[in-house]
Amino acid sequence: MAGAIIIASAIGILLLVLVGYVLVGGTLVSADSIASAQKDMTIKKEAQMDTAIQVSNAKWFSPPTGSLHNLTFDLKNIGSEPIGDFNHTDMVISISGGVPEYYSFNGVVSGNTPGYNYSKTWGYMTITPDTIHPYMLDPGEKMGVEIDNYIISGTHPNAVVNVTTPNGITAVGRTP
Repeated sequence: MAGAIIIASAIGILLLVLVGYVLVGGTLVSADSIASAQKDMTIKKEAQMDTAIQVSNAKWFSPPTGSLHNLTFDLKNIGSEPIGDFNHTDMVISISGGVPEYYSFNGVVSGNTPGYNYSKTWGYMTITPDTIHPYMLDPGEKMGVEIDNYIISGTHPNAVVNVTTPNGITAVGRTP
């Protein structure tokens, strides 16, 4: 009978060790996941603090013929973080206090670019000087942005340009 108690105690201790190993292992995995998420959030917040943009020189450009007009402006990176995800850069334009309209990125504008969709899209003409990371807006660089084909009759209305980067930094500019 004494042998049964020893065997039962050994099985009990083995089960306690096994349960403890599973619980500690699960706790370590959870702690590692939480630490990784905190690290990722810190990196994102740091990038957000280093991002700053400025909208300037917003103006209407009227082609020689027709009633279509283009809205152009300069977007300058005045922060220390490069901006390159233009597909997730939001442009919202309000004309003369009207309903704000969202414009999505559609690439580089160069004359009549084949496949360029002129409906509710924006593109950039140049990035100057584009030397460090080509096709990205690095610190100190300026991007010439164009939004095409507004149908306007008469004088050019006032427009408010609102640009938001993928990490949530916003800049506002106005036409004179």
